[in-house]
Amino acid sequence: MIWEIFLEALEGAVEVSLYVAVMMIIIEALNIESRGRIFKKMGNSGAGQVGVASLLGSIPGCVGGFAVSSLYNHGMLSTGALLAMMIATFGDETMVMLSLFPKTTIPIIFGLCALGFVSGLIADALSRKRAGTTEHCHALEVEENTGKRSFRQFLKENVLHHVLMHHIPKIFAWTFGVLFVMGLLQHYIDIESWIGGNTALMIVIAALVGLIPQSGPHLIFVTLFASGTITLPVLLASCISQNGHASLPLLAENRRAFVITKLATCLLGMAVGFISLLFVR
Repeated sequence: MIWEIFLEALEGAVEVSLYVAVMMIIIEALNIESRGRIFKKMGNSGAGQVGVASLLGSIPGCVGGFAVSSLYNHGMLSTGALLAMMIATFGDETMVMLSLFPKTTIPIIFGLCALGFVSGLIADALSRKRAGTTEHCHALEVEENTGKRSFRQFLKENVLHHVLMHHIPKIFAWTFGVLFVMGLLQHYIDIESWIGGNTALMIVIAALVGLIPQSGPHLIFVTLFASGTITLPVLLASCISQNGHASLPLLAENRRAFVITKLATCLLGMAVGFISLLFVR
């Protein structure tokens, strides 16, 4: 069994690392081709970048979330934009939810996108830290007066040394470690047994479980909602708090942002869950 958990964690880590590598290479290429103008313009667009981040987070799966996390790690998006994505995304479960209860899932997608946008704007208004003020990776600093790099130079410096040798090993190590530990915990601990008949307690549990940076635990609440065991407020708390694998690149490279945004989405998930109790039972 441990071997199976190991292989599943390895497969998940490889998949996440490949997604991140592809997104980072695309970002590198676009940034260099435009001599930094594309993402500098995005970083100065205010509400625009928060809206784009919310929309990317709404895309089923974690690809949009990986893109936003990578841009944030490169100092190209604000904290508000990162938070907007973290609220809007709920990972691979989106596709499962669409297959099980599409009439409920579609409004949740649009609702979380709007909530992420508003929350991101508020976060940026309260934060002194804007896009472009975080430390940039050396390979993304493009001088305006230099000529375009050759394709061979791009492959060597940006793809090989910067993405594949500098970033991806750390992302892979953190991802594998988290997935392997969580696989062991899920095998030896029956998480579903923690959930009782108290809706308020279940909202808190769902939000706290959402702190785990992977998609698997959220499936418990998806399946329980589909079977009618839990109510919509619990599902909402889980959807808002958890963000699939999208936050793993932050865990590897920007743990402060990881902790802040995860705590923010957890608290917001609890708040929305309890508020929605006034309207839904």
